[in-house]
Formats: sequence, C-alpha cells, structure tokens
Amino acid sequence: MRALVIFDGDCGLCNGFVAWLITHDPQRRFLIAGSAGEAGRAALDAAGLGPEIAASTIVVWDGREALLRTDALARIARGLPWPWRAAAAMRVVPRPLRDAAYDQVARRRPRRPAEDPACGVPRRDLRELWLSRLVTVETIDDLAEAPAPRL
Repeated sequence: MRALVIFDGDCGLCNGFVAWLITHDPQRRFLIAGSAGEAGRAALDAAGLGPEIAASTIVVWDGREALLRTDALARIARGLPWPWRAAAAMRVVPRPLRDAAYDQVARRRPRRPAEDPACGVPRRDLRELWLSRLVTVETIDDLAEAPAPRL
C-alpha cells in the first residue's frame, strides 16, 4: 500500500509541492489529501493527530506511523527515484536543527490562495494526475488496515 501525504490545501506553497511530487513519483507511491477535506480530516484522525497540525506542516502517514516536518520530507525523498532520493540524507542533520529550518520556512511562507497560479495550482495537464492521487475516506480505511509500505 502507498503512503499518504496530507497537506494544507489552502496553501499555495503546499499545493506547489504536491504538484511537484506527483510529477516526480512515477511509481505512484504517494497519495494526497488536503487537510481540510473529509478524507484529510479522517486521515489525521486515524493517525492520532489534530486537524490543526496540517495547517503548518506536511504529514506523511503510512497507516501505522505519522511523520511530520522534515521526517515527512525525508520519507517522501526516500520513496522517489534518483536524484530526488538523495535528499533523504537530510536525516543526518539533527532533527531539532532541520525542523527549526522547516518551521522558519512555514512561518514565512506567503499565505497566498491555492487558486493563485503563481503558487502551484495544478496545471490543466496535471489535473487528471492530481485527481487520480486524491484519497477517499474508504482509502483511509484501507491504508489503516494494510501492511506498512517499504519506501
């Protein structure tokens, strides 16, 4: 089973990252869910996290473990092909340092609407791919019951 990336769907930076992710994930290892949608809220609940967490951080949940901030980014990198996989080496930096850098970016990111074309709304040619990666509440149930993926 695949891992789920839960993101702030109202954030242009987050939407831009997700658009980048789905175009660089040819093995389709990652599904996506906006944190404000029904599936995103269900996933956060199933992961034991409050809905407010995804307003300031990306979450990767594999049905067993929820990873936040740079741990989530390292998990994503590990699941991508080369050269992107090399970014998982960020884990050699102590978590407090890398998460402090992550938090600085999160605090300073412009809160531009996700509909702003400069901020990562899926291009028309990505719309079908984007929609194919969106989870449903049923997918959340399947993810919670499946064995943890090896990324």
